Amino acid sequence: MSDSEQETEPKAPPSPAPPPPPPPATLGEQLRAARLRQDFTVEQLSTELRIEAKQLHALEENRFEQIGVPVFVKGYLKQYGARLGLNVPELLALYTKQTTLADIQIQPNRTITLRDERQITSWVLAAIILLTVIVGLAAWWWNGGSFDGVLSTRGTVTPAPEAAPTSGQPPQTRAQPVPTSAPATPEPAAPPPTPAEERPVPLEVAVPAAVAVEAATSDAPPNEAATVTQAPDETDDAPAGAADPAVTVPMEVAFDGESWAEITDARGERLLFGLNAAGRNVTVRGEPPFTVVIGNAEAVRLTVDGAPYAIPTTGRQGNLARFSVNIAEE
Repeated sequence: MSDSEQETEPKAPPSPAPPPPPPPATLGEQLRAARLRQDFTVEQLSTELRIEAKQLHALEENRFEQIGVPVFVKGYLKQYGARLGLNVPELLALYTKQTTLADIQIQPNRTITLRDERQITSWVLAAIILLTVIVGLAAWWWNGGSFDGVLSTRGTVTPAPEAAPTSGQPPQTRAQPVPTSAPATPEPAAPPPTPAEERPVPLEVAVPAAVAVEAATSDAPPNEAATVTQAPDETDDAPAGAADPAVTVPMEVAFDGESWAEITDARGERLLFGLNAAGRNVTVRGEPPFTVVIGNAEAVRLTVDGAPYAIPTTGRQGNLARFSVNIAEE
């Protein structure tokens, strides 16, 4: 073929360009297409926007009712559309056409009036009183059912009432403490003599009627009172009414586990009180009978006067044991 023939041959027309794909019809399809164009995964956007991945999947699949009320759906849609670079108002308009959920009207907060403030104050005071009662009951339970550990009255000295002055005698005033650096004060003057009619009769033993008659018929002056003194019994070694000396008994307490314990003797003296660690052995001595309160009775062993003592199992409150130990009953 010659060159002239090649020049006269018509050229084929160019093929037309393929038509652009139709735009996504639904809101979810637009979101999905925009995410795929930017090569994002749902998990990446979920981490970046701090929205759960299931909520983003629900948006892309037009399952708005699974997200919740419309206010939540619109909030997620604004964040998701802004991140993908889409027109947010158009997305919201398209959502309004597709959704069947009705918007919930949010009422404004009611203004707190003075009456409401008084009610709040009453509630706060009631809560404080209730908390105080709970703390008191907890302290009562921790002390084994008594307030001895909370309000201890041991060591309190009650002042004795002053005696009323006797008729005919001046009232006595309480002596004031004298500083150590002050000079010695002179001794106070002796009180005035008591009238004769108020002097006590020096009788050591009541005079029987027969002795009184014999004294009246004797040669003694009529105005002189008879005095009869009874000689003490020489066979009595101790003065009358003297009590026997108190007998103290040792008690050993071994703690195999942590336990709270309180031991009081017959004189009311607290020999042991408080929380004891496991492995501790304590020996106390007091006058029986003993009053014992043990918080963890299963982890405590007692030895009274050298003999093992079994902790009673009756009358317990859970593992709390309250009982009395009398050496006379052993």
